[in-house]
Amino acid sequence: MGDQVLDYDVIVTGGGPIGCSAARDIAAQGYQVLILEEHQKIGEPVQCSGLISERALKISRVSNKVVLNKLKGAVVHTPNKNILNLKGDRVYGVVVDRGAFDRDLAAQAAGAGAKICHGKRVVSFDYLTDGLKINTTSGDGSNCSFTCKLLIGADGFNSVAARLLDLPPAQEKVTLFAAEVSLPGFGGHLAHIFLDHLLAPGWFGWLMPVRENFARAGIGRSPLMNRDWRESPRLLFEKLIAKYPIFKGLEVLKTTGGIVPIGYLERTYDTRVLLAGDAAAQVKPISGGGLYLGLKGASFCAATAIEALQKNDFSRAFLRTYQDAWDEDFGLEIRCGLKHREIFLDMDNGEIEFLIGFLNKPYWRKIILKYGDLDYHSRLAAKLSLAPPWANRFLENGLKVLLRGLAQAAECRY
Repeated sequence: MGDQVLDYDVIVTGGGPIGCSAARDIAAQGYQVLILEEHQKIGEPVQCSGLISERALKISRVSNKVVLNKLKGAVVHTPNKNILNLKGDRVYGVVVDRGAFDRDLAAQAAGAGAKICHGKRVVSFDYLTDGLKINTTSGDGSNCSFTCKLLIGADGFNSVAARLLDLPPAQEKVTLFAAEVSLPGFGGHLAHIFLDHLLAPGWFGWLMPVRENFARAGIGRSPLMNRDWRESPRLLFEKLIAKYPIFKGLEVLKTTGGIVPIGYLERTYDTRVLLAGDAAAQVKPISGGGLYLGLKGASFCAATAIEALQKNDFSRAFLRTYQDAWDEDFGLEIRCGLKHREIFLDMDNGEIEFLIGFLNKPYWRKIILKYGDLDYHSRLAAKLSLAPPWANRFLENGLKVLLRGLAQAAECRY
């Protein structure tokens, strides 16, 4: 077994942007890389609003041709249909053709030498003396296996690698319903966000202009909110478009859904295995955006994989360097977002209404437009935490955490 020849140096599960980005960087160093994608086509189905930052587009190395619209602000809609208009004079984000975006990254990976195998779903893997055997199944029922030295799980929130290794899952999984829609008279360069815990429990609704008369819309719900789970995200979406006048005349063209993993994973590695992207919960807790952090995670993942291949060291102890690298770079951003998310989850509609009304003043609008950043929410959150409604909530939340800790300590003592 010690002389066994393995099929590949690295196998990546998931042909999305995160998996293809990591595969590209590793293959570019001359290593044999295989991407296993369960769908027949890269970029389908689309499970994302397609709103990313120019920063994310740049680090992806994807062509600007995928950009469909540039957004220069947002309009926040409250439960009582009041609005906070945040129109700026700079680009805060771009709406991209996600299918084309994904295919561009897949082409980059293939161009670097990675092989892409479509229609292969990973069902299990086995440890060998010198590597791993990855077992797959196809839509036609056929099964096949591949061997490798290292496995990278970039297969989303329900990662097979994470489950098989019994790695801790994300603490929260937000369920989404989204649609591509035609909407006569709608366009421009402002995203619309809808905050209403009755319609979007623990999350929000959105409406993103793609071009004149065409948009992307959606809604999400969190399992942490004590609501009737018989109300599916699709039903909540229908209630959303019925409530707000801006949706008048909307026609749904195509629907999709998805899951957003929210949390901080203490371990995204194991012997011969690394997790990246949604599989590692490398997602912004406030917005659910995962492309920017996922692409950064993929870069750290590839760097660790290359070093492991060079040193022929795939031990858990060595692969921990991946966790340390991404945590040092953006771990604090995730943890900060989680703290602010706790406060948001604890607010009722009346408090949301009051907070948005408080922020609808020239001073606070200026602060939001100045420090708003699609990738680094903590910069704006730090400023908004000085606003009395949010500051009071921070204090209350901190006291709750303190009292909870004291109670747990007392239970342990007695």
